[in-house]
Amino acid sequence: MIPTHDINTWIPQRPPFVFIDTIVEVSAQHAITQYTISETCPLMENGCLSLAGLMENAAQSCAVRAGFSGGNRIGYIGAIKQMKATRLPKAGERLTTEVVLLQEVLNISLIECKTRLGEEIIATTTLKLAIID
Repeated sequence: MIPTHDINTWIPQRPPFVFIDTIVEVSAQHAITQYTISETCPLMENGCLSLAGLMENAAQSCAVRAGFSGGNRIGYIGAIKQMKATRLPKAGERLTTEVVLLQEVLNISLIECKTRLGEEIIATTTLKLAIID
C-alpha cells in the first residue's frame, strides 16, 4: 500500500475533492484504490455518496493508474459508457475501486472500472480518458 500522505503526488485533485485515501495496488495496466466515505464529502446527498461521487472516485482511480507511468498528470473524461450503480454507499462505508486498462492509443485510454463494498459490486462503468502530458 502507498501511504495516505502520498495520494496528492498521484492525482491532481486537492481536499476536499479527494475521493481516494489508500492506493492498494498500482501498475501501468491497473490500479486498486480505497476510500472511506466522509459525512463532509462534497458530493453527499441524503447521507449517501451521489452517483457523481462514485464517478469521481472511479476517475481518480484512473488518474492513479495514469500517474504510475508519468507522475501527477492531468486527464479529462472524454466519454462515460454504461455507468450502472446498484446502490449508493453511505457515510462511513469503505469503497474499493479497481480500474483496468482495456486499450490505449496515443494519450487516449479505455478503462473498465468496478467499485465494491466488501465483495458486492455496487458500480461499474467504462471510461474513455484523454491524458495531457
